[in-house]
Amino acid sequence: MKKLIAGCLLSLLCALSVAAAGNEPQRDIVGIKLSMSKEDAHRQLQKIGRLEREERKRQEVWEVSDPRFSHIIIGFDKEAQVRFVTAVARADGQRMSYKDIGNLKKARQIGNVAINNYHYIWVLAAHGKEPKGLVVARGRDPQFFTTYSIKRAD
Repeated sequence: MKKLIAGCLLSLLCALSVAAAGNEPQRDIVGIKLSMSKEDAHRQLQKIGRLEREERKRQEVWEVSDPRFSHIIIGFDKEAQVRFVTAVARADGQRMSYKDIGNLKKARQIGNVAINNYHYIWVLAAHGKEPKGLVVARGRDPQFFTTYSIKRAD
């Protein structure tokens, strides 16, 4: 079982590296994509965690058992489709750098690094049924992010 988990983690990290090397960030976080139905998102999240709380404006917070992320925050539109998904980095887990998400040369950095505010944004073009999106990584550390989001650009 440990070998299976290690193999899955290695595959996931390789996929992240390939996505970063390919210059475009991944279009999902822990299998959650923009415009995915609420039911499909719940099915995916139930595999790795539990619903911690529901918040106003159709938002949910999930505690997850992922070596990189402690929580997933997900928001739904009026049609019960994913409008954003945010991963909160696990403080004591596998740290991920901004460059693990995508090519930093293709991102806009809008934070003020003088006060340790790192804020990178990548634009995702519409793809098939997936709408145009933004990938946002934020943190106080110059190398590792604290939150990582994918949200609709509309």
